[in-house]
Amino acid sequence: MNTFIFVVLLATSFTFFARTMWLFGRAVATGTADPRPRIDQLPARLASVLIYFFGQKKVAEEGPQHRTSKHHLFIFWGFLLITIGTADLLVSGVVPALAMKKWMPSLLFVPLSTLIDVFNLIVLSMVTWAVLRRTLVRPRLIPWNLDAGLILGAIASLMLTHFLYHGYHIAGELSAGAAAPAGMPISNAVGRWIEPVSAGAADRGAAIGYWLHILIILTFLNYLPYSKHIHLLGALPNIFTRNLSKRTMDLPKLNLEDENQWGVGRYEQFSWKSLLDTYACTECARCSNYCPAYNTGKNLSPMQLIHDIRYEMLDRVALRDAIADAKTSVDNLSEYAARSGLDQPGHEHPDLVSARAELVALEKREATMPRMTGGRVAEDTLWACTTCGACQEVCPVFIEHPMKIIQMRQNLVLEQEKVPGELARAFKNIERQSNPWGIANDKRMEWAEGLDVPTIEDHPDPEYLLWVGCAGAFDARIVKQTRAMVRVLREAKVDFAVLGHQEGCTGDPARRAGNEMLFQMLAEQNVETMKSANVKKVVTSCPHCLHTLRHDYPQFGGDFEVIHHTQLISHLIDTQKLTVGGSPVDTVTYHDSCYLGRWNQEFDAPRDVLEALKPAGGVTELVRSKRHGFCCGAGGGRMFMEEHEGERVNFNRTDEILATEVDAVAVACPFCNIMITDGVKQRNKDEQVKVLDIAELVAQSFDVPASALTRKKKPADA
Repeated sequence: MNTFIFVVLLATSFTFFARTMWLFGRAVATGTADPRPRIDQLPARLASVLIYFFGQKKVAEEGPQHRTSKHHLFIFWGFLLITIGTADLLVSGVVPALAMKKWMPSLLFVPLSTLIDVFNLIVLSMVTWAVLRRTLVRPRLIPWNLDAGLILGAIASLMLTHFLYHGYHIAGELSAGAAAPAGMPISNAVGRWIEPVSAGAADRGAAIGYWLHILIILTFLNYLPYSKHIHLLGALPNIFTRNLSKRTMDLPKLNLEDENQWGVGRYEQFSWKSLLDTYACTECARCSNYCPAYNTGKNLSPMQLIHDIRYEMLDRVALRDAIADAKTSVDNLSEYAARSGLDQPGHEHPDLVSARAELVALEKREATMPRMTGGRVAEDTLWACTTCGACQEVCPVFIEHPMKIIQMRQNLVLEQEKVPGELARAFKNIERQSNPWGIANDKRMEWAEGLDVPTIEDHPDPEYLLWVGCAGAFDARIVKQTRAMVRVLREAKVDFAVLGHQEGCTGDPARRAGNEMLFQMLAEQNVETMKSANVKKVVTSCPHCLHTLRHDYPQFGGDFEVIHHTQLISHLIDTQKLTVGGSPVDTVTYHDSCYLGRWNQEFDAPRDVLEALKPAGGVTELVRSKRHGFCCGAGGGRMFMEEHEGERVNFNRTDEILATEVDAVAVACPFCNIMITDGVKQRNKDEQVKVLDIAELVAQSFDVPASALTRKKKPADA
């Protein structure tokens, strides 16, 4: 009888769970095809699951703005081990002969049961600490909610009922004169504490513990998909299908001929992988903690963005299911009324009238629901993003936030025609003059006056094409670093040329800000120009140009070898083709560009160049550096937009730089140069702290004899 009840209970529970998974999976399946391969490289994908899901590698990592909650790791790993015991209970409940202790050799069963028993206590301890932490230690910082309470309560109850079941079972055996079972030290201790006990009381206690344990397991299983802990189900497939490509093509090429989908305005226009992302969110809030917009008071929380997409998806799917059910009800009632002769004009069946009214109400509700982009996901949320990638970098389950934001921007720009005024001017300038500043294109080579810089027409087939970029050609501050780079190239006798007036904006500001139509026009034009010039290698001082040329242009047939100027300078120094002098500054720190660092994984080359210069006071690292570097605020088209809410992003970063009390901050991006220079001026520190590009520091070193400087000891070396 007990087995029959168990089987019915198990079948009912698993059926309900399977239906929930089918509904959630069906919602994901409404997404579009994903342009990237997601199930290739199986060994690498399985390794990812082992490292990042079971090993929790990224969860365990710590950074300047987050610390790992060790108790979460113990709860997770403990739960994985305890699941073995749970599976044994479920299987043996259906087929008692398959219980592990009946077929597994004691050499394996005893240590395994001991581990499971001990980890039950560890998990119970960690859950207790989590409750105390939320209620007593840090109640203001860690908000308490019903969902968290239910989950922690369910986990604790599972651990307690494990000890209740095994404790009474062991107590009964001890009371009957039998020896305590090998292994399970905690349950044995509980059994000894309970004894002496009668056989009947032991059986009742064990039965109560057993059935409570089973009921909690099955209830927990079916509550899980509707709780914040749905990530326990979504994380594994999300990690398995993560982007493994070395080419960080963070945006698929938009088919502009398909006027039914210009960007993402509705949830189902996302790819299925983007929708799967929404189930994987662990709500750790690391993405928001590292987001420069969120940190400076903007209306953007990457974590909330992912939740909003999930809620939109589930709400829409539920509403459409309700409409489908209502239509079926109307059809069935209409057919019944027709067969029964109850469909007389003016005398419709009351149930049919009610069903039709419900259908009309549901359809009206769907028709009046605001679209997701610009509705549930507000416009200012999307425009606040700098596309720095900090959110994606720290996400333990590889959610791709920036791509979703840019795709929704595409819908705002191309379909809804909602563009902030500053961006609209930049778009117009790019379209007319091929640069965001709107300066006449015939002035593109004025930066090179007096330098006799070779153009591709004068010097065809050079080893390197120097991609100057719009800032490098038109911004007075950045022109200095462009001229410095030319001096460095000449000092190293590098064979190079520039496109001159043929060069146009790469389209980075347009693409990251959602104007895919303008970007594609520029990309096609530039690729054609570079191919006709037989360009093979490109060096650029702008990480935004680097990223676009390296990762976006292959979508348009532009496969070039693209490197950053710091990579080339470092290579020239290493191969002794370039000899630097002494450092023109005594103390320096380096600000990581998001598009050079996180997006293109180049952290060493700029630092290697600085070390080669041997500044007297050394190179000081910022607290937020390398993978966790803080954005200057210029990416994603924000270079050409004003900040109307909260603190300016560049001021936040500038304050961190000024706190190091260095003589100079080295940069490797023209946008970073502009933004940090502006921040230093606003803090009235421009006389004390210089903002210099790596190329400028190297060029200035030629005028400083290396022997003229002696290295001072750092405080740590003293």
